[in-house]
Amino acid sequence: MWDNVRSGATHFQQRKLPPPGHPVRQFFHGLALPFHLHRALWADPAARRRYLRVGIFQSLVILALAFSCHRTIDKTADVAKEHGVQVEREEQDIHIELPFDDENGEDEDTDTPRARSGSSGKTAHVVTVKTRPNDDEARATSKGFLARSLEFWAALFAVIQVAQWFVIALSRDYHDAISRDASLLTGLEPEDPPMTPRVRLDLKWVRNKFSRRIRAFTVFIVGVPVLYVLSLPLPFRHQIASVLISAWSAYWLVVFTTAKSAHAWTNSEAGPPWFLRGWKWLTTRVPGFRWGLLQGWGRFWERRTRSVFPPAAEMEKQPWAFAGLTVTRTLSMVPLVKCFLRPLIPVAAAHLLVSRRIADGASVAEASALPVPPRSSEAPLKD
Repeated sequence: MWDNVRSGATHFQQRKLPPPGHPVRQFFHGLALPFHLHRALWADPAARRRYLRVGIFQSLVILALAFSCHRTIDKTADVAKEHGVQVEREEQDIHIELPFDDENGEDEDTDTPRARSGSSGKTAHVVTVKTRPNDDEARATSKGFLARSLEFWAALFAVIQVAQWFVIALSRDYHDAISRDASLLTGLEPEDPPMTPRVRLDLKWVRNKFSRRIRAFTVFIVGVPVLYVLSLPLPFRHQIASVLISAWSAYWLVVFTTAKSAHAWTNSEAGPPWFLRGWKWLTTRVPGFRWGLLQGWGRFWERRTRSVFPPAAEMEKQPWAFAGLTVTRTLSMVPLVKCFLRPLIPVAAAHLLVSRRIADGASVAEASALPVPPRSSEAPLKD
């Protein structure tokens, strides 16, 4: 396995070699590319300084913003303390007053007083009873405290993610500069022009990002009814539908990882991806499925996903490599890791695409040439 990792990590240093052929080697090739880019940045003093300065500064600002919301977080913690009972409280004293009347007006020589009714003179005697919480109460207290703790950490995680989005949105120029450094240091034509990075809010980028999120949601959701239809005649259809939807989500995550590079958008003549080809075959060739309604849905499905045909077609050429890169990309879900990993994913995707074209017979210059800048609605799906 480690040979696969090493060969995948060093592959694109030697342009004359074709990409790995075995699926396992392809997977580790894609998995290791961002780490090799990290190593290339680390080896260059100027690039290393920029990479560390940007990542560390972003992380500190994110943490400062997150913990500046301590009032909300502290309120959650106070609720947890308020509803949780201290389990270490072993005992509790309960004082009970028992009225009684002795015949002589005096206490009998006993440890426990007797209560009498109908007497003319009454006095009160106090008895102290020791009680212990039962096991059910202790377990309920423990579960309640655990639930409040989970709520606290969930709230903290959400606050960090929101703060991270705002910080990266304001300082994304610096990530573009790091991506450019990584491209130049690994022999790849940079996708971003030379620039002086600065802190700013690019409203055009925000609008494009919002439209891309809508597009990503659309191409995902139009396929969900088909998955339910396919699972209807099967046993355990609900469980099978859940598995199919999870696989569908994973597929689009790999496609969107491929789409991070502008090189994934060069083929404007790309045809429908595998699922549309399969749906067309099913609804035109297989008896029982050749219904006009299903064929109409296929045409609607094709129109809704046409904008992402290019990256989907590129992903089909090397699915294992992009699956490995996607696994590494998911590390961005860990708070603060995205500050260091985000600039490397587009460059890694570009290396996979360029090396594939060279293996298919294109020259290095042709494969590395940047595509014509796409329309904003079809721009690379950068975070």
